[in-house]
Amino acid sequence: MKKRLDNLIDVLSLSTDERSTHHALLSFAEQCGFDHFAYVNVRAGDTEAFSNYPPEWQDIYFANQYQTVDPVITAAKRLLKPFHWSATGLWWSSSPEERKFYEHARQFGIVSGLSMPIPTEFGRIAVLTLASKLPDFQFDGAIDDIRAATATAMVHATLKIADPSTMRRADVSLSVREKECLSWAARGKSMSLTADILGIKKVTVRYYLDGARRKLGAHTMSNAIYLATRLGLI
Repeated sequence: MKKRLDNLIDVLSLSTDERSTHHALLSFAEQCGFDHFAYVNVRAGDTEAFSNYPPEWQDIYFANQYQTVDPVITAAKRLLKPFHWSATGLWWSSSPEERKFYEHARQFGIVSGLSMPIPTEFGRIAVLTLASKLPDFQFDGAIDDIRAATATAMVHATLKIADPSTMRRADVSLSVREKECLSWAARGKSMSLTADILGIKKVTVRYYLDGARRKLGAHTMSNAIYLATRLGLI
């Protein structure tokens, strides 16, 4: 596994776009005996994903907001180191929401796997996952924590500078007023000045800004502006 991780790191160092990164991750997954790969960047309800999972499963995942109950994401946040996972033996001990998730995932050949998480900016977690259709697939060899973290960090860095449309995420819809208030905030206008420009009260501007921040899953206004800009919302 160390040699395969080293090779992945080497290939990722030469990756400059979505296509080369996708190819590198797919090759790595196949060499390790897995069927799928998935990279997710998550915090609270805000999740971005890049994977070769079936498009139908990706639609179901976001439509059902499975990022909020996904046991792999929960474990990644808690452990922050590589770990194996499997739905086998856990189905009956899980909550109804998790059982629904397991059943849906199983239908698309996602039953067991290996996940490699790292902490990233603004309290986010990035996770590189390899998934298998086998009930409890584990390849031979120990996982080198440092190499695994390096590989995940390199995927994160490459995709962070990619076109925003590269990443699949749950739809975020902002109202006209929320977009207006965020746009003026992005231009450095205070809430008082924004209120004067839009002809509304300062408390109303705060209401729209807070609403936009919550929808975007941002903890700060600067992060909300960054996310809205990256997604082309303002």
